[in-house]
Amino acid sequence: MKFDVVADKLRGIPNMGPSEGKLVYQHIIDNGVIDVLELGTAHGVSAAYAAAALDELGRGRVVTVDSRIATASRDPQPGDVLRRCGLDQLVERVLVDDSSYTWWLKQRVAEQSDEDGNCEPLFDFCYLDGAHNWTIDGLAVILVEKLLRRGGWLLLDDLDWFYEPVKSTFGPGQGPRDLNLSTAECSEPHIRAVYELLVKQHPSFTTFYEQGNQWGWAKKDPDAERSLTVRRTMGAASVVDSAVRKARRVIGSASGRS
Repeated sequence: MKFDVVADKLRGIPNMGPSEGKLVYQHIIDNGVIDVLELGTAHGVSAAYAAAALDELGRGRVVTVDSRIATASRDPQPGDVLRRCGLDQLVERVLVDDSSYTWWLKQRVAEQSDEDGNCEPLFDFCYLDGAHNWTIDGLAVILVEKLLRRGGWLLLDDLDWFYEPVKSTFGPGQGPRDLNLSTAECSEPHIRAVYELLVKQHPSFTTFYEQGNQWGWAKKDPDAERSLTVRRTMGAASVVDSAVRKARRVIGSASGRS
């Protein structure tokens, strides 16, 4: 499906804007991605952009994981959005009843591991826009690395989001007080810490760049020289899209609030 076609069908639906959607769409096209993992489904917009690119390539699938409780309150529902786009057959929606998607990731790693401790990877690209929490997403990126093929990319959203000042509405049990977060935990961006201290320091990830101070990319290529200084920025339209969706964001649960 051409980008302009899917963008028109998704117009006005939060949370990913068309400029950001174009970046994901083009990454999948340019890199010949086959298997996409998304952590945090929200309304299904980002999954739709990814699925549209796979449809254009004529192959592949998107596996998108989110909390059953968080998804129940979404309006519009992700399934309805994907059907509206005619892309639901390319997307496997996983609704978890666990405390977070890390348990689902743990199960996939266990299934893919042999007796010698080797994990056979499943995905070429992972978009992480879920809990935005150090405890959850710190573990998530370690598990994702095991499931990511060589040459695959990990994309983290909301590098500089933090719990305070809070302009969003938290789902049941997900506010700073519910999570017993300290002042330090509320004042520092969790995903930035995950990106800088876990992803960038992981020996399997060797190429990194940022876009718009909100997106952090990392390529799994353990045999390559490490490249920590390459930085790119989003265009002005992408920055506006990002700001708008942050203002609209509703934090659903520890397993996904994209």
